[in-house]
Amino acid sequence: MHAAAQLSATAPRVRVAGFWRRALAGAVDFALLAAAFTLLDVVASLLLRRPLPRFRQLGPDYLLDVAVNGDAFALVGMILFAGLALLYFVVFHASLGQTVGKRLVGLRVIDGWGERPSFLRALGRALAYSPSLLLVGLGFVWIAFDRDKRGLHDWLADTYVVTSITREPR
Repeated sequence: MHAAAQLSATAPRVRVAGFWRRALAGAVDFALLAAAFTLLDVVASLLLRRPLPRFRQLGPDYLLDVAVNGDAFALVGMILFAGLALLYFVVFHASLGQTVGKRLVGLRVIDGWGERPSFLRALGRALAYSPSLLLVGLGFVWIAFDRDKRGLHDWLADTYVVTSITREPR
């Protein structure tokens, strides 16, 4: 009994993060990734002497058109963007427990034991974004309705996104 009381006295207390706060962090992360990728895309286009699209052409229609028409340069670009995003989320979650967006809004990712996710858990979580997206984003919308505020990727990787971690005083 004494060991259980001591364990509960040092166990971290967490508060799960809500949907809108997580959405804001995700928007910040997406903006950072989009800016980094756009810069890399412009540099690659200039080095390879490929024409850049006009600003008014950019948008979801342009991406869909490029993807459907099978432009090899665009396909490589989409694969590189996915790789850049995967690297971003794995490195930040495994090393710091939070991305830049999560840090700005005061969130962090933990595993089922309250620790920062391991490299493999962070990799699994990042790869699990794919089924969340492929289900028309329902894996992310799930966060709003789940009691633990966990998305499909959180359930698959056994992670939680929390707003605070405090140690109980002894």
